[in-house]
Amino acid sequence: MLKKFIIPAILIVAAYFMLSNTFSFDPKDVGSSTFGISNSSKIQIQSNSLENKETLFEKKLGSDSENSLTNTIVIQGKSDDSTFVKYLNPINNTYLFGKKHLDSDRKVSNSLLKLDLYNINQPLLMEFSTSDSKKNFYRAYIFVSPNDTINFEFKNEELVFTGKNAAQNNFYTELEKNTNQYAMSPYKGDIFIYKEKIKSIFKEKKRFFKKYTSLNDVSAKFISTVTKHLEFEYLNNLINPRNVKATTLDIYFNEPDVLLNLVQQESVKKDMLFNLTNYFDNISIDKFKDSTALRNSHFFKNNINAFIRNYFNSSDYPAYSKETMIEEEAFIVQNFEGDIRNYAIGRMIWDYYNKGFAYSSENIKFMVSMIDKYAETFKKDSYKEKMKDIKKDILTYDFKLSESALNAKMVNHLGDTLTLQDIFNRSKKRIKVVDFWASWCSPCVKQIQESKPFKDRLSVENNVEWIYLSIDTDREKWLKKGNDLSNYLHFRNSYLLVKGKRSPLAKALNVHQIPRYVVFDKQHRVMVNSAPSPSDETVFERIIDHTQIAAPIQ
Repeated sequence: MLKKFIIPAILIVAAYFMLSNTFSFDPKDVGSSTFGISNSSKIQIQSNSLENKETLFEKKLGSDSENSLTNTIVIQGKSDDSTFVKYLNPINNTYLFGKKHLDSDRKVSNSLLKLDLYNINQPLLMEFSTSDSKKNFYRAYIFVSPNDTINFEFKNEELVFTGKNAAQNNFYTELEKNTNQYAMSPYKGDIFIYKEKIKSIFKEKKRFFKKYTSLNDVSAKFISTVTKHLEFEYLNNLINPRNVKATTLDIYFNEPDVLLNLVQQESVKKDMLFNLTNYFDNISIDKFKDSTALRNSHFFKNNINAFIRNYFNSSDYPAYSKETMIEEEAFIVQNFEGDIRNYAIGRMIWDYYNKGFAYSSENIKFMVSMIDKYAETFKKDSYKEKMKDIKKDILTYDFKLSESALNAKMVNHLGDTLTLQDIFNRSKKRIKVVDFWASWCSPCVKQIQESKPFKDRLSVENNVEWIYLSIDTDREKWLKKGNDLSNYLHFRNSYLLVKGKRSPLAKALNVHQIPRYVVFDKQHRVMVNSAPSPSDETVFERIIDHTQIAAPIQ
């Protein structure tokens, strides 16, 4: 699936925070696929191959025509844009959250790349991600097996895989080019009409896949893996409706944790009950007991806890409370084992952390005990490292910022320079919520607009002050978006953070993704460093209520 996004190259890594319940980037443009495809009845892949380039690779990069290293994948290719090969990073989704494959060696010479990926012991569907010098971001999928050599060529903004298994690696681009896209089919007020549109696209993709595999030389393992990946992509669009519009184009992103609210709103409006069993096509929990899907599909990983939380394990307790966490843990332990149990537990802890669960000393102790309980069962380093990071962060809650963080520079709309300490000094008796955002971040803008009534109420009832800190690198774009949002945020509360994510303040609070909400008490202590979105009104208000009665510093 070749996707072309016009975004700054530095945001490539941010795309993978979409695996969490927090968004972090907004593509400015999505181009159509650029592969050549036969207009005959048989689907054929263009083969502008690298066959005559092997001598060049051997001379400049030491490449072998055959991969002789055990359990090693060789990715090699050339580009007419050196940036394309410089930033190319195959994403391995076997980690807790997908990231570039860590055990690797790369050699780059101008427009040539040779990348060795070690210790891949089973076939794996990997994301193929990079950007070019025009700040276009590309994402495709490749299906690799131990000892494979993957050849590619990028020219005139066209990416072509060649050589052995070219049909498998070119499939997703052909799929996107020849079928409708989920991103063009948003939720518009009726969940079952939305479901029918999504299901129609899913069926279209399945038909294309069946035809493609019948006419091209692909492996049975590839067919099995992609079949599951397509199905979990469909389910991901059901459980996380496309409800967030891009800032510039008519495309929509998935929004986690919004389905039940949408259904509830429709139920009240239409005075009827919705049958979620029908909506989810009578799906059973056995669908999520597939370790192969866990290994290959980030859609599976996005789905499993969302379905547990919103469908299989319904609860009358408040969302993301201690009681719901206990119930979710019990459900996971009862229904899953091995790698799937470990992932579901790890993802549960991560989700609750991102929803600001550790807002009190009691909840901090509970989450730390949960992490310690499963620390020894996690076999993968990525799981262990993420749990350590969460534990380290929540143990620093209820702390005051350093002088350097408090004195981090920011600029107002008049060009005046001031610090967070200056802002705090003018409102010593108020709870503060700092909202890190950017003009290009669609979810950030959506939250600013849609949460205004709730924020206004908390401002009056709980004496809350909202402070908006933009990490934009372009002051003019920040000013323009501020003008566009003048009905939702006031310039008195809106600032451009100098150096953005590299500022002492952002570093002190570990701001790596946005939107990000940090809650300070009246004494300027950090009460919750990663609060949930204000759209989660019940959860967010619970944190504010606790902050209001928190004991003062002795």
